[in-house]
Order: sequence, then structure tokens, then C-alpha cells
Amino acid sequence: MLKSLKQLLRTPVKAVLFFLLMAAATALLVLGANLWTQTQAQIDAVEKQFTTLGTVEQKPNRTQMRTGWDAADGAYYSEAEPVYDSVISADVLDFDGANYLKAPEKRPYYLADLQGLAVRDGGTALFYPVVEFTPAETAVPDHPIKVYVQRFLYPEAENQNNEYEIYVCDHWTENPAPLEAGKTYVAYTNVIVNHHENAKSSIEYALIAAERSTQCDAGGNLLESDMQTRTFDEVTAGFYETERGQYWLELSKALSMWDTTAPVLPVTDTALLPSFHDRTVYVREGRTFSAEDLENGAAVCLVSEEFARKNGLSIGDKVELPLYGVNEKDSPHRTFGDGSGLRTFSLLNAQNRAYTPFGTAEYEIIGTYYSVGTYGKPAGSIEMALNLFLIPANSVKADFAGNIVDSGPMQRATTSFQIPNGTIDDYMAAYNRNVPAEVRENLEITFDDNGYSQIIGGLLNMRYVAIILFAAGLLSALAILVLLLYFFIVKQKKRTAIERSLGMSKSQCRMSLASGVVLLSAVAVILGTVCSSVLFDKVQTLDLIGQNEHTFSTEYSLWARDENAVETEDAENTGVLEVVIPAAMTVLTAGLSVILVNRNLKQEPIELLSARVE
Repeated sequence: MLKSLKQLLRTPVKAVLFFLLMAAATALLVLGANLWTQTQAQIDAVEKQFTTLGTVEQKPNRTQMRTGWDAADGAYYSEAEPVYDSVISADVLDFDGANYLKAPEKRPYYLADLQGLAVRDGGTALFYPVVEFTPAETAVPDHPIKVYVQRFLYPEAENQNNEYEIYVCDHWTENPAPLEAGKTYVAYTNVIVNHHENAKSSIEYALIAAERSTQCDAGGNLLESDMQTRTFDEVTAGFYETERGQYWLELSKALSMWDTTAPVLPVTDTALLPSFHDRTVYVREGRTFSAEDLENGAAVCLVSEEFARKNGLSIGDKVELPLYGVNEKDSPHRTFGDGSGLRTFSLLNAQNRAYTPFGTAEYEIIGTYYSVGTYGKPAGSIEMALNLFLIPANSVKADFAGNIVDSGPMQRATTSFQIPNGTIDDYMAAYNRNVPAEVRENLEITFDDNGYSQIIGGLLNMRYVAIILFAAGLLSALAILVLLLYFFIVKQKKRTAIERSLGMSKSQCRMSLASGVVLLSAVAVILGTVCSSVLFDKVQTLDLIGQNEHTFSTEYSLWARDENAVETEDAENTGVLEVVIPAAMTVLTAGLSVILVNRNLKQEPIELLSARVE
């Protein structure tokens, strides 16, 4: 081997040049391979962690102004409200080329009467009582007038004092009917701040018009109700046996039930819920739904940490959910977002009766979820609500067609779907191609991929650069190796002939020619690999894929708290490539060297010595 090295050093410039070129090519090759491997691992992690959620909202065809009267101001007020000519079904999004991972769904939510559990502190009774009263004097209630409370139908009280004085006002009626002294009336009221001039009380009980039913049939059509919209009724003998009297009793019953009502959201996959998608809500204790739970409709549920805490519930406990209403218009957040329970639908059906449960089942708590926000309230959410139960959609098998309290168009909070990452443009192209223009102009589709588009763009660019570096390094290494073998083995035929003539065996000739070349190559590739490791560490500190702009550390984020989240850490450099690539190049060099030397040895020494060697 020493003699072989001495022969190489007889042409020092050429040997050093090949040594340095081989080291540089190896460094380029290993660097490209490392970057390629790491970037691919990051791409795979991003694909697993990120999802692309689409939400759908039907835009109103127009808006119209709704006017009302304000007695305190003595003037009309106007409010804009949307108008929809028709309701577009989510079925229009079932078109060729959509390529859904999870097809579009429009989620309703249920109302459950949780008697015996703490749902809302104080309920709505303090602000929306149903009261019987007698006016202190005959007057027109276009301003607050003093009356004596006979009793509260809602909320019910054990010791009702008929000497209790309040001030009532038919606040939202321009020309109200008079109230006569000595007569008894019943009304649904709203306790508000008294803004009238010369007010004798800081608050007033504003009379609310009779609550009209918002019940809909299975097709979403509003069912007719014969309820007259009076703001109060006179209570006479036998009044509560009449249809009108039954209305007030049923309303009081429904309001009492409302105070212990919690929303229940049926899900086919929590990934379709916007708040779970963006990690503002996540399961922190217990587990989430399994595929079997969702498919088989298991009687299991997720509850909020706040609800579990104030009711002393834990994982494994069971809660009975008597479901009595279905809202197919809004999300739970609209009514229960802050726990207030301020609603936009009626609690009475088209027959002016309180709804009765259509199904009751006992659900086991398998996990508690946490909502980012103050005191567990889902701040920024568009669908989650305080005290919300999540259950598998397939767990409700009862027919609820007679208990639909409201129905309406698709909203971002109620309608969503999931598509493969990076296919938003393909989806929209198929959408524009297959869905009629008159439908598209009334729908708004919004996508959220958690920043996947920005992150994957940088990673794909980095992978492209890594592949180029790898290819350039590989081609350079092969070219340099070929030249190295050509100059130091192929062109050494005469040397081989002389060594054979001097009595050296074929094995000694192989060692003489190949060992120096293999050693030179091995040292070069080792040096190149070391340089590559240093370069790779330097590259790691550079923002080559725009991470400072588009990505963030998940160490202290919600993503790190989510047990189902996949870490997006860089792929660890295990050192496998730093061993495999140099070893492969050394073996290749040795193998080709032996082959070429054997080729030289096939020729007779006398022929080589007598021939003109180029």
C-alpha cells in the first residue's frame, strides 16, 4: 500500500486535485441526501398534522328593514335582517372531482333538559318573568305604571307576595291598550333599565308580545300557528282552562325547562368542528371519540371541564340526556356561547304547547374538553358553547321530525367538510365546473388549512433544492471517480506489465494499483462527509423555507397540548447517511478498481511492453 501511495504522489498535483474534488463531491452528495431526508420527514409530519377544512355559508338574497317602537325614545327604530328566497341544501356540494376526505355535513344541535344539574347560574327567570299583576290605577302603559304582583307563573315561588310593586310598560307598542285598575292581567315581560323621563323606578318590566312558534317540518318549512300577538291578557274566572290561558301555562312550563337546558351537538368527527380544527378547543382529560364510537353510535359523550367541575362529574360518570328539541338553523354558540341562553327561536310548538322529549338515553363521559377563553368560555369559537355536550351523531336513533324548533340555511358554524391538503385550487376548479352559477353566487366557501399552504410551499422548494444538490453531488462523484480510475489504473497498463515482469503476482499487482486509489478515495469521502455534517448544521440555522415567517414553535401552543397532535420537529439526523454513503462510495471505488486492474492483467506483459502505450 505504501508503494501504491508513493506512485500516486509522483503526480502530486493530479492526486491532490482528485482528492479535493472527491471530497467536495461527497460533501455535496451527503448534504443533499441529508436535506432531502429531513425535508421529506417534515413534509410527512405536516401532512399528518395539518388538515384542510372548508366551511360553507349561504348568502342572503337581500336584507330588509324591520321597524319597531321604543316608548322611552318616543320613536321608531330599524334593524336590518337577512332575507333568503330559498334554502340551498348541502347536497349541491356532492359533485364530481370534489375528492372529499369527509363529505359536507350540516350539523343541527339538540336541546336536553338536565334536571338536577347546574346549567346556567340563575337561568333567565330574573330577566324574563311571566307575571300576573293588578294595576294601581287605570292607565295606558305607554310609560312605566305601578302595578301589584299577584303571582309569578314563571319563575314559580313558594311564598308569593301580592303586595309586591313593579312598574310595567308596553314598551314596544306604539299605541297600547289601557290597563284598568282592579282587573288582573298576565304578561310575559323583560326586565330592563328604565330610560323614561321622570322614572319612578330604576327598572321596568317591558311587556313582550306573545311568543309565536318557530316549529318547522322535516323539510324546513315553518308550521302555521294561530297564536295572536297580544302583549297581555286579562285573567278572569276559568281563564286558564281556555286555549289562551293554556298558552301562558305552557309558556311558563317551557321557560322553566329552558333554565335547565343544555345544548347537545351530534358529531360525525370532531375534525369537522372549526374549534377542534384550529385547536381552540381540545380534549385534555380522558379520550376523544374513537372510529368505532362514531360508526356504531356509542352512548358516550364529551363535556366541558367547567360543566364537569361545577357538577362534580368525572370520567366514567353517566348523564341522562332527555332530548326535546332540534335546532337546524344556528350553531350552539349563537344561543349558548356565553351561557346566557338568549334565544332567537320559540320554545312552543305550532300547537302552542311546550315540547316533550323525543328520546332519552344515558351517556357515559369519556373525556372533558377545554375551551381557550375566560372561565372556559369558547372565545373566538363559531360553534362551541358553554355546557355543550358532544355525542356521536349515530347515537340518536329516535325520530325528531316533530321537535324541530327552527330551521335555516347553511352557515359557517354549522356546515363544513374536509379535503386533502394542497387541493384547494383543484376543489374550486371542480366546484366552478360542476355547480351552476346561480347556486355558486349564493354560497360562500371558506378554507382553513392552519397555514399548510405556506409551510408546504417552503418545504417543497427545499426538497427540490435538496434533490438538485443530491443529483449534482452524485453525478460529480461518479465523474470524478471515473477520471480517477482512468488516470491511476487504466493508464497504468505499462506499470502493470513491468511489475508482472519483475515477478509480482496478480494479487500483488492488484494491491499495488488499487490500494492507493481506494485509500485516497476513502480519505476524501470521509473528509467530505465531515464537511457535509458541518454544512448541514449551518443550514439548520438558516431560514431557507421561510419558517420565521410562516411557522411557529408548538412547544407552548395548543398544538403541543393536544394529545392527538403530531409533532412538527425536524427529523433527527441519525448518522445513517454519513455511514452508508461513504461506505458505498468506498466499496464502489474498490470494486471498479479491481475490475479495471483485472482487465489490465488479462493482457500479456510482453504485448504491453512491446506496444506503444498512449
